[in-house]
Amino acid sequence: MFDHTNAVNKIFDRVHRTGEEVKNDLPNWVQRAVDNETWRQSVNPATGKRFQSVGEWLVASWPLGPGMGHGEFAITYDEFILLCENRPQLKKLLVESRPKRREGRPTKAEQETSDNITSLSKPKHGSTSRAYLEDRLARDYPKHWQDYIDGKYRSARQAAIAAGFLKDTHNPIDRLLSNWRKATKSQRLEFVKHLDANDKSQVLKWIANSIGSK
Repeated sequence: MFDHTNAVNKIFDRVHRTGEEVKNDLPNWVQRAVDNETWRQSVNPATGKRFQSVGEWLVASWPLGPGMGHGEFAITYDEFILLCENRPQLKKLLVESRPKRREGRPTKAEQETSDNITSLSKPKHGSTSRAYLEDRLARDYPKHWQDYIDGKYRSARQAAIAAGFLKDTHNPIDRLLSNWRKATKSQRLEFVKHLDANDKSQVLKWIANSIGSK
C-alpha cells in the first residue's frame, strides 16, 4: 500500500535537492502520489477541508504537504512544471491545478500554507508569461491546449498565437510595415529599388492597402 506520510516526506526531501533527484525522482514520486490520490488525505488548514487539488497540496507547508516553493533552495511549482515536459498528462494536471491566490487579505493559516503562491495566478512579465498563457489556453482554448500538451506546439507562446489571443510580435510582415512607416522618403525609394521590377507595383499596392487598414 502506498504510504501517505512517506510520500510527503520523500517529495519534500526532493523538492530541496538538485540534480537527478529533482529531474527524475521528484516527478516519479509526484506521479505516484497523483495515481494514489495521496494528496486527498491531508486537511488544508486554510479551509479546514481536505485539499481540493494536487496543486494546493504540493505547495502546502510540510508536514501537511511537500512544501514546494518554500525556502530559498526549494523548487517552485512553475519550475516543477518545466520538469514535466516529457510527462504531458502530469503537466496538464499541474497546470490545471495551479493554485490560485484568493482576493483580499489572507488568513494566518492561508499565509502559513500558501505564502509561495503570491504570483502563480498572475503573470510575472505582463500577459505573456508562460504561466498566464497556459492558464488561458487550458481555460478558454481546449483544442489548442490539448495540441500544446501533445507537443504540436513548441511553446505556450506558439499555441497562444495560433489560438489568436496573443499577437506575434516577431511576424516579418508587421516588422516590414513598422519599418516602412518609420523610413524616410529616400529610404523607401531605396527599398523599392531592391524589388524585382515585376513585383514593384504589386508590393507598393500591398503596402499601401496594409497601412491603410491599420
